[in-house]
Amino acid sequence: MAKAAILMPYPDLKNIFDTLIGNYPRLTPMTVEYVETEKVAETAASLARQGCELIIARGLQARLIRSAVEIPVIEMRASTQELETLVLDLKAKIPNREGAVPRLAIIGFFNMFHNTERFNSLLNVDLKIYTATDIDQYTGLVMQAASDGCLGVIGGEVVMNQAASLGLASSFLSMGGESAQEALEAASLVGYSIDLMKRSHAEISAMLDNTAYAIAQVDESGAIRLANRAFCQLTGRKLQDIVGLPANSLITDLSPDDLRDVLSDAREIEAAVVTLGHRTVLLSMMPVLLENRVSGAILSFQESTRVSEMDSTLRKETARQGQVAQYTFDQIYAGNPGFQQTIAQLKRLSRYTVPILLQGESGTGKGYLAQCVHNESLRRDGVFVTLDCSTSHPDDLDEKLFGRYSSRKDGDLSAVDLARGGTLYIRQVELLSLETQYKVFQLTRGRYRSNGSNIPLSVDIRLVLSTEANLPQKVREGTFRKDLFYVLNALRMDIPPLRARREDIPSWFGAILSDTCHVIGRQVHLTDEAYAVLSDYSWPGNLDQMAALCVRLVLLSEKRSISADMLLHHLQEMASEQSIAAGDSPDRVMNPRAQELLDLLTRFHGNREKAAAELGISKTTLWRRMKKYGIARDLSMD
Repeated sequence: MAKAAILMPYPDLKNIFDTLIGNYPRLTPMTVEYVETEKVAETAASLARQGCELIIARGLQARLIRSAVEIPVIEMRASTQELETLVLDLKAKIPNREGAVPRLAIIGFFNMFHNTERFNSLLNVDLKIYTATDIDQYTGLVMQAASDGCLGVIGGEVVMNQAASLGLASSFLSMGGESAQEALEAASLVGYSIDLMKRSHAEISAMLDNTAYAIAQVDESGAIRLANRAFCQLTGRKLQDIVGLPANSLITDLSPDDLRDVLSDAREIEAAVVTLGHRTVLLSMMPVLLENRVSGAILSFQESTRVSEMDSTLRKETARQGQVAQYTFDQIYAGNPGFQQTIAQLKRLSRYTVPILLQGESGTGKGYLAQCVHNESLRRDGVFVTLDCSTSHPDDLDEKLFGRYSSRKDGDLSAVDLARGGTLYIRQVELLSLETQYKVFQLTRGRYRSNGSNIPLSVDIRLVLSTEANLPQKVREGTFRKDLFYVLNALRMDIPPLRARREDIPSWFGAILSDTCHVIGRQVHLTDEAYAVLSDYSWPGNLDQMAALCVRLVLLSEKRSISADMLLHHLQEMASEQSIAAGDSPDRVMNPRAQELLDLLTRFHGNREKAAAELGISKTTLWRRMKKYGIARDLSMD
């Protein structure tokens, strides 16, 4: 039964309600009392704090109460029959003029009357309704009624006193048993709804209090409205002490931006590592939508030994192993329009948990971009775990990804275990066995079956993968699964090599050189001519080759200012060493322009005419260049 209070501006109304309230079993009366208008808001607020669930009031008092409390307020109105009786009584007080239709007025608050549209025809009167929003308006409304030709008015004491001073007939706007009965019937219906809500709330509370997750509800301002037992236990506080507090005052590390995104833009936050009551938990936030408007959010917290250990021991261990994402998109140099578009697409995809495939040559920065995706995502506070498939035998990769078949010891966790709540970056995915590829395919669907277990489990992991291979060719050869290919290829991002985005080469080289100088503790710099050479070079090894060159320059350059000739010399030395290691002739490796010319001639199968046309030079000029770089005899072009 709903706890109800009835607050009346006149003592006689109290007596009526005292008589009728017992007929409405869905209402439990907390109080039925006469209250002065000046004190009604304070009284209502006090009752609400004591557990009152609805209030019946009249006129100005109802309006004041509504602004003071958030519980339902039932407004008592004069019934149609009562108004009809009052109009006829007032009409009888006016001298009868044969054939004349008396003009009468009803003056009161807008929420005190039912519809009177048919009174004129039924009662043979000309009835005017004057409504007020403040009691101070009554005097003016009486004068307005008199000016409009009204011969009598119906209203409260203020209205009757003013009417008397103007010589107008008047009747007191009383409300009797019928009005009280209508108000109680309306309150009873509201009480029934409240009972249903309380029952539903009790059932939901019982269910939530018996879950292992801590759950809280916040309103649109981010203040706590409800919380279950697990949440109270984690915070070490009672529910009554929590309600009304800002969520970020209880949840350490709660990102104001994340909470604002949920409450303003209806975004879902799937997993963030935060601290609640000195314990590390995973937080998920879900907006509550009411008629397409965010009215608050549900916050759920997963607290477990594994999560706590991950935030201390495991996070330290992954940091020691370099498994922490350090790079953001702001640190990626993208002057090339095509690469700029790739970065924009990656930023957009980062906000979702879909798997992303980064495809490109070795050293194009796929690892950097994977870290950027993680740090741009909602999992930025989680771990970033890298598995490089090129460093292990395919048979060992399955164990590294999904664990051993035997029971695992403490701390001996798989890459999937480590990456829960964060991002797992699988480098060179094409090296996985077909069996492991199937498990990765299941992982893209959020399902995980650890080795030695027949029970599939749900897993909260963001997947980013990379490859240097031609996956369609691998599929045709039968060494890469079609189902995994189709999933990954849907959101494949092709990362262009440095030679395809030469605008970015100087910036990348400057940043890598600066970092190398800082680590080694020796400062060198390139001349403008040397930077021009950088942009002309093809960089077959991309960023890996660039980083190796920077180390060589810092350690072996005799001068701190590196000229174009010095840079070419080091490039030639590195290229010659790499070529000899690969079994090529060292004569073929000369300088960056020689390598580009060699690549061009190889593409045209030694056809000098086509190569010259591609370069926009004559065959004679081409021949001179070939002799200069020692290329002609190697290709046997006659």
